[in-house]
Amino acid sequence: MSISLKQLCNIVNEMAPCHLAEEWDNVGLLVGRTEKEVKVVLCALDFSAEVLEQAKKNHADIVITHHPVIFRGIRRLTDGDWRNALLMDAVRNDIAVYSAHTNLDSAVGGVNDVLAGLLELENVEGMNGSEDSVEGIGRIGLLKEPVAFETFVKNVKRVLKLEHVTAVPAGRPVRKVAVCGGSGMDFLDNAVQAGADTYITGDVKYHEAQEALGKNINLIDGTHQATELPVVNEIADRLALRLSREGHSTKVLVAKETLLLQTL
Repeated sequence: MSISLKQLCNIVNEMAPCHLAEEWDNVGLLVGRTEKEVKVVLCALDFSAEVLEQAKKNHADIVITHHPVIFRGIRRLTDGDWRNALLMDAVRNDIAVYSAHTNLDSAVGGVNDVLAGLLELENVEGMNGSEDSVEGIGRIGLLKEPVAFETFVKNVKRVLKLEHVTAVPAGRPVRKVAVCGGSGMDFLDNAVQAGADTYITGDVKYHEAQEALGKNINLIDGTHQATELPVVNEIADRLALRLSREGHSTKVLVAKETLLLQTL
């Protein structure tokens, strides 16, 4: 038994409720016909040319992404813009696109819970200090025992499958760790106020690194892409299990995505 696109979207919305998205964000079903039958789902971080080719090759009916395929308003839909060209190709091939962005960052079991799990953090809670909910951007938790910063960096590289990371050592051992997958330097003060000795995020700029050092907190730039990629497999696994339990024959696949920023 297959499932309609509308029904599938409702399930994904349960995993990452759209109401958790930031006001400026654009989430949910962004391309597609709601009554379309879904036999194959492809999960990915981005809707790129690489992902679209895999979707066509695997006859996917929908691509579920983290980053929105439509973020800012579209004033012209032509192939003069590479993003619009991808959208036109998706429509031509009847491939729907659903995006769960900041709602997946904030949701229980989302981007930051997966990241905290990979790092084996314990007593994980929301970085905003809320005692009644872990929903919200960022997580903070404890290692079983303190480790040297250099040792922790090696573990971060291992779990994120990176050969290199950019780090700012503040001269502190690592025990209380804050994480925010993607671009999270706007939440540096949240990490500091929550008592973290170490903060992991992506897209760190030079003066932001200075700010972290000045506030005496270790900082690791695990890259935007690598800190968010792990959630793709998590969502695919949860979705496949849910569909199977409900008797749907829909296949759930995970796209293979090349690291955008590479050290040469």
